[in-house]
Amino acid sequence: MIAAAGIVVFLGIVALLLPGLMGGDDDQGGSPTAPSPGAARPTESSQPSAQPSETPGGPRLTEATALATRFLAYLNANDQKHATALGCADSKNLLAGQLIVMIDPPTKLAVSGPAAAVSSYYPRISVPFAGTTKGGVPLAGTVDIMDQPTRPLCVRLTSLAH
Repeated sequence: MIAAAGIVVFLGIVALLLPGLMGGDDDQGGSPTAPSPGAARPTESSQPSAQPSETPGGPRLTEATALATRFLAYLNANDQKHATALGCADSKNLLAGQLIVMIDPPTKLAVSGPAAAVSSYYPRISVPFAGTTKGGVPLAGTVDIMDQPTRPLCVRLTSLAH
């Protein structure tokens, strides 16, 4: 358990340092496909429990909440391939590793609050979520969405806490 937490912390540090070292290019290439018809769909409880802020940038907050909801729906459907496809180009490998370490089906995760713009060295929107993984293990955190105005939104990383 401590080793897994150490891996997550290490991956988070690498994710924070990597863009600066590599120029921070997040070219998306293409958009991912939706879950297959047989995949589990988000339930009513997977929808945001609060409306995103209508401040300037409100449409991006709404867009980020929709992206986080889709990302969590893929995790709930045990579809890590499509969840990872929503990741930013420079962080997909870190995101995939994080999901392998921290998420095991059955998973029931949902957006748990409004999206918020976060000041950091890269522009991001954090969307809080909560639920369970591994059947009943509580899990909460944020889906961090890269928010560069000239580029499509993408999942940068998630902050997780058991």
